[in-house]
Amino acid sequence: MLEHTFVRPSVIARLRRSPMGPSLDHLAAALHQEGYAPSSTQRYLCAAEKFAQWLQEQGYTVFEMDADLLQRYSAGLPRYRSGNLPKAAQGLSTLLRLLHQQGVTRPRQASQPTPPLDQWLREYDAHLEQVIGLTLSTRQRYGYLVRRFITDCFGTEPPDWPSLTAARITTFVGQEAAMRHNTGRKQPAVAVRSFLRFLVFRGEIRPGL
Repeated sequence: MLEHTFVRPSVIARLRRSPMGPSLDHLAAALHQEGYAPSSTQRYLCAAEKFAQWLQEQGYTVFEMDADLLQRYSAGLPRYRSGNLPKAAQGLSTLLRLLHQQGVTRPRQASQPTPPLDQWLREYDAHLEQVIGLTLSTRQRYGYLVRRFITDCFGTEPPDWPSLTAARITTFVGQEAAMRHNTGRKQPAVAVRSFLRFLVFRGEIRPGL
């Protein structure tokens, strides 16, 4: 169906390589059946590609896509002067509905407890916003790296903060820095140092670790 929606083969190939790739043909067909114009379908599918890439950067899969994550993503996008959302967010609520109908995603139940990892990340983000006063874009960069840090140290188990060692922290920071270039090499150290200060603030680890 993508071949009937886009003309340029390079665009089709790029979309198929994205995390949303396996679902885009079905989404294009569903939008066509609901009467959306080809230009709107193109715009919505490109927006879905960018959203899926953001999900992957935040450590989520397309299967976990829900309204809460969509709200977080949209809140970080610059708006037009009119206050309207940019093209990168247009149509995403429609696509989310279609993906739910097709069984591609599973909405998280409100009654389910928040996983320890997500709970710590939420509290850390609130600390960065309310205590430190960081911007949303900076908090998102820190959150992505800290999610990787916690997962690397503890996997899916609840974090055992007292078990953290300087060697474990240094190894993670070194591995992350090696995958980046120029000023980006400093970001893992800055983000992890910020999170460790948060843990000290909370009394979870001793100062100076």
